[in-house]
Amino acid sequence: MENIGANIRRQREAKHLTIEELSQRTKISVAVLHDIEDGKFDRYKGDEAYVKMYLKKISNVLSLDADMMTQQYIDLTQEIQMAEMQDKEEYEHKHNEEVVKKGKKFSFEAPQLTRKPSVYEDKSHVTIVRAAIILVLVCLVIVVIWYGFYSTRSQSKDPSFQPQNPPTVEGDVNTDPNDDNNTNPGQNNTPTNTNVEITRNDRLDFRFKLPSGTDKFTFKIEFGNKSWAQLSVNGTQYDGFDSRIYGPNADGTPETVELEFTVADFENLTLKNGYSAGHHYYINGQEIPLTEDDVSYSVSTLKLTLEKE
Repeated sequence: MENIGANIRRQREAKHLTIEELSQRTKISVAVLHDIEDGKFDRYKGDEAYVKMYLKKISNVLSLDADMMTQQYIDLTQEIQMAEMQDKEEYEHKHNEEVVKKGKKFSFEAPQLTRKPSVYEDKSHVTIVRAAIILVLVCLVIVVIWYGFYSTRSQSKDPSFQPQNPPTVEGDVNTDPNDDNNTNPGQNNTPTNTNVEITRNDRLDFRFKLPSGTDKFTFKIEFGNKSWAQLSVNGTQYDGFDSRIYGPNADGTPETVELEFTVADFENLTLKNGYSAGHHYYINGQEIPLTEDDVSYSVSTLKLTLEKE
């Protein structure tokens, strides 16, 4: 795979392009371009479809044969897979031989255990004693429960019996359930106001309305799972967003991208994901409410449309 990367680097230098300029033209991050030119394709194992897409973009900018470049990548990937399978088979073969050799050296014989007779065998009187003890305990429990119930009932029938601490209420108490002033002090009756009004049109299709007088707003994405993403604003691919693979950071936290837009210039946006499960989206810090129907394990598209006054 070093030949593919070397060919790309040689063609880029022949066109007098820096790797940053190539990144701007292909919308591929500089880090990914470095990996491709250095032949570090093993970092993208399982993402061969994305690598093919990157190679086609690079070939179009550098005037290379995209089909030939893709076929070279497929052939070399298959060669590496065959080599890995061969190494795995050789390792398993050696491991099995070592297990067989160790099995011949050591043998294990289960010890012959003899059962020691119990001292209670053939002594049925022990079972009778146990049953008698259990019966006595059950009778004692019944007597205690009956005595407690009877004594409590007798006190309640005695006219001279009064509770020691009767409940008292001080002050004016309104017990009318229809009185509007009779409210629970622990209950908050004030409705919650949200800054952004978000309305669902269809699956992953929303329209939103900002407070009056808002000039700018932010759109934030949290990538909870590894996924390729591409963003378009007003029907055109947005230059401020890198089209690449996003995913969780090394510490497990979601990778976050936050963008700011001007209300006067914004109409709508479209975010394409290769895998939308685990992602969260926010407008001015307010999360867009997603349902189970919005979760997709394949290519999906989020649409947001701004309602203007």
